[in-house]
Amino acid sequence: MNNKSFRISHLTRAALIAAIIFVMTSYMKLPTATGYVHLGDAAVCLAALILPSPLALVTAALGAGLADLAAGYPQWILATALIKALMTLAFTQKGKMLCVRNFIAMGLAIIINAGGYYLAGSLIYGSFISTLTEVPANLLQGACGVVLSFLVCAFLDTHVSVRKIVRGRE
Repeated sequence: MNNKSFRISHLTRAALIAAIIFVMTSYMKLPTATGYVHLGDAAVCLAALILPSPLALVTAALGAGLADLAAGYPQWILATALIKALMTLAFTQKGKMLCVRNFIAMGLAIIINAGGYYLAGSLIYGSFISTLTEVPANLLQGACGVVLSFLVCAFLDTHVSVRKIVRGRE
């Protein structure tokens, strides 16, 4: 595959994954007091495992930020984009998807998600106390996303030819 085809392939995957993040965030959700819990974090983790890091960062930020805009939470767009982008940074794409580093990255993603939304909510609402009520929901959201992405990764690791296609290496 030449360099131009390789770039187009990654951009196509990025657009598709951004759309998946948007759909999983916008339509697979449960409302909470200050927002909602969704399954979009699974697609954020998968973006980090499939796309080159800079592209995964932008893809996660774009898909999740657009979901906040569509849901009527524009005050959260910047925070969401930053949090989801940071979640992608710890993952590696080398070898199998389920490796020690990516297990650690999944745990870090949950912490970044809950901690990031706690901090952002505290700044948006002006209270570091009242936003503590959302921490359990954000931990649950991150955990659900990690479990779902774990299941997809387990499938892709057992089907190497599919993993290569998904990552754009074949």
